[in-house]
Amino acid sequence: MFKHILCPIDLKGKGRAKLALKKAVQIAHQFGSKITVLNVHPEFMKAEERQMLRVSVEKMESKFRQIALDSKKEMQAIIAKLHTEDIEVAYLLREGSPHKAICAVAADLNIDLIVICTDGRDSLKDFVKGTVTENVINSLLSTVMVIPSPQ
Repeated sequence: MFKHILCPIDLKGKGRAKLALKKAVQIAHQFGSKITVLNVHPEFMKAEERQMLRVSVEKMESKFRQIALDSKKEMQAIIAKLHTEDIEVAYLLREGSPHKAICAVAADLNIDLIVICTDGRDSLKDFVKGTVTENVINSLLSTVMVIPSPQ
């Protein structure tokens, strides 16, 4: 039923990331699915944006590269604890708006199911513009499984 599962995670909320990944792994075991773990970094800037700043472009690129490597290691460490030896797992890092990146990846990879944890309303902006989870649900035709946050 579900051949390819997308599990977008925010590494800042590790408890939530683990909940979503745990459910994605359970479903993947049940259906023999592939999992793509996605981590989006809104703080990464495009080359044009970096040039506008009065800082060293090389230093920023080096910092972003290190953040990306650390994020991938962190995702792999979380997955390694979930007994995924028999599941194909891919890791993606993207820049930009989280909900737009999630929707773009879901469309590009023909995702059958998105497993995402609620991110909660942390700021006034969330009440006005909606949370990442709300925006993903409202923007996609794909099946989305929302895991409630433990808070």
